[in-house]
Amino acid sequence: AIVPCAMPSQSKTAVIEHPNNMTANRLALVTAILVTGLAILCDGSAAGSSFGRVSPDEYILTPEQIECFHRDGCTTLDDVLTEEEVADIEHTFDRFLNREIDVPGKDHCDMSQPFGVPFEQWRIVNIMLPTTYLPSFRGNVYERLSACIARQLFPKLDMTKDYDQLLNKRSGKEDAVFAWHQDMGYWPGPKALGVDETSTCTFSLAVDDSTEENGCLRYVPGSHKDKKLRPHVPLGKSRDDAHALTIEVNESRGDEIRLAPARRGSVTIHDEFVVHGSGGNRAKNRQRRTYVIAYRPRKVVQAERKIGFTHSHEDKVNWDTFGDGESHTT
Repeated sequence: AIVPCAMPSQSKTAVIEHPNNMTANRLALVTAILVTGLAILCDGSAAGSSFGRVSPDEYILTPEQIECFHRDGCTTLDDVLTEEEVADIEHTFDRFLNREIDVPGKDHCDMSQPFGVPFEQWRIVNIMLPTTYLPSFRGNVYERLSACIARQLFPKLDMTKDYDQLLNKRSGKEDAVFAWHQDMGYWPGPKALGVDETSTCTFSLAVDDSTEENGCLRYVPGSHKDKKLRPHVPLGKSRDDAHALTIEVNESRGDEIRLAPARRGSVTIHDEFVVHGSGGNRAKNRQRRTYVIAYRPRKVVQAERKIGFTHSHEDKVNWDTFGDGESHTT
């Protein structure tokens, strides 16, 4: 059964976790919104009680949405982009899918199978770093809106874009399963980077309606709170064979599985430690296209690049070479 996070209302009253469980940044932001009834805009100014899409480049979060993200590790925002805006992004997305735009090597792959599987047999088409391969796609409306939201989730961190990604679950591919994982399983930890910060907000734009039938995001709420990496195992024999990792999710041991369906134009946001994945696509005539953008503190992104980590599947530095003492693989 779908157990979504409760959708926020327009009320200024929210149920907030105990202050001892919140960072000072979070507590200050939520308190300011609740007490003054003002929404904090991306430029640091204040507006009235409007939430949601308030201008072409601004989407203002409610206190409930902020609290849901930090409490559960994932939240969904409805109708972030208009139909016209999604259609414009969809046009470019499909140019990548149709291979009109060249993406070399392993940055164009199937995230559910080993490298080398013929393109016609792919289940989850994965395109890493699309704005690297099509620079004119940079600065699109989704980038601008997600950057605005990222700054609200972490107002005292200098959040900047880390990477982007396009994913398509082909219709009728019941085995198009994105394995359970934590994003930090794929990324270098603090010891490898020499920084003490991991904060991340990863945005997934629903280019198609995302439902349980076509394999919407699913996650384990609260699994991010201890900021610990569960032991991951590679789906292939090595990273040369396949890039994907997986971990165990066990409902009998307390893991609650929650679905995060999203209408076209809506966005889900998750953090770096929440356990998540997605099921296969049982819809016979409906694909599931998702546009991912992740934001991290600028010092983290700079540290990643310094060691040669760009999120490209062609990086020589990756989960099998970090040597940071984390459970990237067992």
